[in-house]
Amino acid sequence: MYQNHFGLLQEPFSIAPDPAFLFMSDAHNEALAHLMYGFSHGGFVMITGEVGTGKTTLLRNLLDRTPPELDVAFILNPRLTVRELLETLCDDLGVTYGSGTQSVKHYIDVLNQHLLRTHQAGRSTVVIIDEAQNLSPAVLEQIRLLTNLETNDKKLLRIILLGQPELAEMLARTELRQLAQRITARYHLTSLSKQEVAAYVSHRLVRARGNPNLFTKGAIKTLYRLSKGTPRLINVIADRSMLGAYVEGKQQVTASFVRKGAQEVLGKKHSPKWLYRSIAGAGVAALLLSLFLWTYDRRPLETVTATAIADDPGIIDESAVQPANTPPQPNLEIPDQTETRPAAPKPTEASLDLEEYLRQPVATRGSAYEAMFNLWGTTYDSTTNPRACDFAPQVGLQCLRQKGSWSEINALNTPVILELWGEGASPYYMTITQRDGTNYRAVIGNQTVTVKPKDLRNAWSGAYVLLWQTPPNYIGSLRAGDNHVSVRWLQARLGELIPEAGLGAPNTYFTDALRDALVTFQDQEGLLTDGIAGPLTLIHLSDRLDLPAPKLSP
Repeated sequence: MYQNHFGLLQEPFSIAPDPAFLFMSDAHNEALAHLMYGFSHGGFVMITGEVGTGKTTLLRNLLDRTPPELDVAFILNPRLTVRELLETLCDDLGVTYGSGTQSVKHYIDVLNQHLLRTHQAGRSTVVIIDEAQNLSPAVLEQIRLLTNLETNDKKLLRIILLGQPELAEMLARTELRQLAQRITARYHLTSLSKQEVAAYVSHRLVRARGNPNLFTKGAIKTLYRLSKGTPRLINVIADRSMLGAYVEGKQQVTASFVRKGAQEVLGKKHSPKWLYRSIAGAGVAALLLSLFLWTYDRRPLETVTATAIADDPGIIDESAVQPANTPPQPNLEIPDQTETRPAAPKPTEASLDLEEYLRQPVATRGSAYEAMFNLWGTTYDSTTNPRACDFAPQVGLQCLRQKGSWSEINALNTPVILELWGEGASPYYMTITQRDGTNYRAVIGNQTVTVKPKDLRNAWSGAYVLLWQTPPNYIGSLRAGDNHVSVRWLQARLGELIPEAGLGAPNTYFTDALRDALVTFQDQEGLLTDGIAGPLTLIHLSDRLDLPAPKLSP
């Protein structure tokens, strides 16, 4: 509609995965390098990324670079049974498997014979599975078994998995540890930075033969703030913003058009940044006034009373739906602190030269996880127990690996383990246990220290791990159409927070009304509004409900 108005040959912000419009950020270049590695090496390569970060577009670009001696089987719909998976592989690779119902062994035999023939002819075979977080554990195990097809010196089949972060969470399960150990390369695709958003917008406009400066600097800043650097959201907001400028006959897209466009496509009114600054300024002024009055009055600090948080039984009698083999839940009772005591003083900083510490060959992984489990009221001994993330499900917890910023950690409001890098070949691990203003209380090795984010900027690249408590009977992310007892828990909890949603009596079916309520909650929390109850959404939900759990800021 607006192409002629802006002198464009085609739409610059279509959400179709067109490789011609692929913008290669540093993260995308790194992800593509991992994918190319999967073309030439055996085992598994795993690429994860949030919804809309460009995984599928990157995959289309990869297929354009397929070497002529490589056969590729491409699975787009991973919601398959084991038999359907094997049939799909045979169909994609041109393997004849006969008519009628065949056994799993028959499919594997004919695949093995085909792979041996192609290997002798100097060809290789790779299987690419998109949206791999939707694979069932049984299918994942079968895929692992397929990589056992090999000669004396070479694997006959290579596997590339692409999926959302839930894929990494799934592979952290104890029953899938054999597959996880075969992953030879993994990479998490992150969102674009503010500078990359500007380059991304200009790149797509130039590819459409348009003006690269069509969006003002203010519009780019607003677009980054509202999209959080997610390419798909950038596309839909930018497209609607250009439509708004066209309707008003303008030749440039300003910040106001971006805000209006975001309101239309995201369903939320976004205020300009100066308004947030004004509100923040008023809060600072009120704080300064309070401090002045306190100083003038010269009264001693009053004592405070901290009341232990009791378990919330919730709406559902969870014991009624808890299976007999459900792992024991951790002791989340916070120690009794009902006695009156002075306000806790700020933690004193221990003597620690971080740069010098990171030069020493000190093992900190075990102590970091021991400190983390201790915060959850559970004892974990790294010398006698299995890997921490394999141990976690035994006490009703899960590990979640993320890459982000301090603001995201603060929003999660839960202790985390940071991965730090010094001059050695292995990382160090620091457990962030508490937040006090701009300072953080932390455990590294056998030391308890106080750190500031700036202290870690040369050692921390954004990687961290956290523990979170799963809902009863947890099976993974929940979405519309699912039918499981854990849906009942989700509906009850959202009903407490959003009573106006009218969700009714809790049941086991994930309805459209429940999805709408979940989207409302995600929007309130600043999360991706995909209507899927994944780990991040469930963590925010637990924090809002004040369920018993360790907090960064109680």
